[in-house]
Amino acid sequence: MNFNVDNLVKSPLNYTGGKFKLLPQLLPLFPSKISTFYDIFGGGANVSVNCGAEHIYYNDIIPYVSKILEGMKEEGSIKKVLNVIDTYSLSKTNLEGFNKLRFDYNNGNDSWENLYALIVHSFNYQMRFNSNHKYNSSFGKNVSYFSPTLKSKFLKFAERLNNLDIVFSSKDFRDVDYSDANENDLVYFDPPYLVSCAVYQDGKRGFKGWGEQDEKDLLSLCDKLNKQGTRFALSNVLESKGKKNNILINWSKKYIVHYLDTDYRNSNYQRKDRDSKDIEVLITNYYKDEPVSTKTIKKKAPLYKKRK
Repeated sequence: MNFNVDNLVKSPLNYTGGKFKLLPQLLPLFPSKISTFYDIFGGGANVSVNCGAEHIYYNDIIPYVSKILEGMKEEGSIKKVLNVIDTYSLSKTNLEGFNKLRFDYNNGNDSWENLYALIVHSFNYQMRFNSNHKYNSSFGKNVSYFSPTLKSKFLKFAERLNNLDIVFSSKDFRDVDYSDANENDLVYFDPPYLVSCAVYQDGKRGFKGWGEQDEKDLLSLCDKLNKQGTRFALSNVLESKGKKNNILINWSKKYIVHYLDTDYRNSNYQRKDRDSKDIEVLITNYYKDEPVSTKTIKKKAPLYKKRK
């Protein structure tokens, strides 16, 4: 696809593992023309809204995220958010208002706009739930609030959503129907990384975790897509903090591995070994604008050499 970096739109959701910074590297590796783009681990939808596809199928296993994005697409979505902020007098200093909204949300007033207002006033703008799916992020005192910059980001993102042919779902990746996906489509996977330490994949916060069996099931699904002639692209890391994902490394040898120039040393305040680097990749079963072919994959070398 052809794209202008200045036209990229960033999600107003601060979603762990978001790919916005990598879009200038990812998008040129996508096919120039995509009929339907399947964003299976959609998260904040940074890839979905910038992929340039004719149709978009967005999916994320966490239903709250899909619900927020659907809400943002509604007419007058910004007014709903501003009304919540005004009703609870939310700011970066009003702890009482934040606690009142969190209480109301956890006791039945669980609209998407209430949840979004909570998120943008939470510590580090992060969405967190306990094992009973009660919202439990702490207040982002003196830092988190619906700033003019965030409001502008929200408006641009909502406008982009309104111009897209996009549908939303919330399923396990194994339950998505891929039977109609063909050579004109692209199925994109950005799963939790098996060798990373992201809190959203530990299975302790009311949502399903991510383990070796999930990894194997996903790679098996990619093999099935390849056999049916459907293009896929998989974002992942081969190594993180010195820990290798041997399952992925061995499997990837039969496909095309594009090494990305990335550095997440400053992305997680909890990381102690900030000098270690992740080896992040995009694995595809196609070369740009060439049909899926096992012979093509075997006879050509990867487009990018491994970083030293």
